[in-house]
Amino acid sequence: MTIKRSYVLAAAIALILAAWIASGVFGSGDGEAETEATAATSGSAFPTEGQEVQSVRARVFESQPVRRDIVIRGRTEPVRAVEVRAETSGSVTRLPVEKGEYVSKGDLLCGLSVNARGARLAEAKALREQRWLQYDASKKLAAKGHRSETQAAADKAGYDAAVAQVRQMEVEMSYTRITAPFDGVLDNRFVEIGDFLSVSQPCATVVDLDPILVVGQVSERDVDKLSMGSVGQARLISGQMLEGVVRFIAKTAEQETRTFRVELAVPNKDNALPAGITAEIIVAAEAVTAHLMSPAFLVLNDSGEIGVRVVSADKTARFQEVSVLEDSNDGVWVGGLPEKVTIITVGQEFVRDGQTVDVTMENDEAQS
Repeated sequence: MTIKRSYVLAAAIALILAAWIASGVFGSGDGEAETEATAATSGSAFPTEGQEVQSVRARVFESQPVRRDIVIRGRTEPVRAVEVRAETSGSVTRLPVEKGEYVSKGDLLCGLSVNARGARLAEAKALREQRWLQYDASKKLAAKGHRSETQAAADKAGYDAAVAQVRQMEVEMSYTRITAPFDGVLDNRFVEIGDFLSVSQPCATVVDLDPILVVGQVSERDVDKLSMGSVGQARLISGQMLEGVVRFIAKTAEQETRTFRVELAVPNKDNALPAGITAEIIVAAEAVTAHLMSPAFLVLNDSGEIGVRVVSADKTARFQEVSVLEDSNDGVWVGGLPEKVTIITVGQEFVRDGQTVDVTMENDEAQS
């Protein structure tokens, strides 16, 4: 069962609203309307002068245990998506991977021109060798007392600087290879052979789709019913059902909607499921007791609250507010009522709180 308002429920509420408005427009005179309003406000259990006993039909309803599922509309998203950017400048010389292809961590995505970097690296390596020979000779002479310790230390510093220069040039050379940061799919490519990339310009986008996330926003009413690590289901727009695990529940609500982000991680071997498709997150919540009835039995009170008209022990009608939990092909499930309650099923639109009613009980087959 799913927590969503059906068109049937919406139509029933619209009819209730229409009847509520019409009751005010086509009342039987100002005096009678004022008398009825006074009786409703006072909550009197007895009809006021001129108020007739209303004939109604009613039925006894008993609560039933029902598992309430929390359904969150959402969409699929990659678990990771990264725009891989250039860390050095250069012309694009190699693009070995096409869009949509699978890549492993370290695979080349974009190759940039080396230009003079290779020559500078060779120069740095030659200088390192020269500085090493100079330092090695200085160290031996200092050990025999033919060279000062300060001069030997200066030669050591010169060698260390040459080593650092080689390392710097090797890093600069590595930047000409823009590689995949993790296993995934090359989702987009922003350059072609011959394009010039500057530092921080994007080369490509890599997405990780295994597991794939189904992301939605849960209401503040239901967020405390979810827990990290709980098993849930994802229903795709195609109707396919997949099992996953709740891996994230936001601790801060969205300011505009007062809802909380929820992520369900679903295994996606071979990256079969794409990101961006419509889906629903279904998580089983606690079992509750509720009453199943036709949406036609619902009414609105003067404050616009949804409820039913119940028959009290003294044969008077009373408004009882309810919460609509979910709907099904058999009717709507509502909460907020006693375990056993007598509900007016015919004539509920024409009685007020405290009005005495002449009740005709009906059998269970008359529910709809």
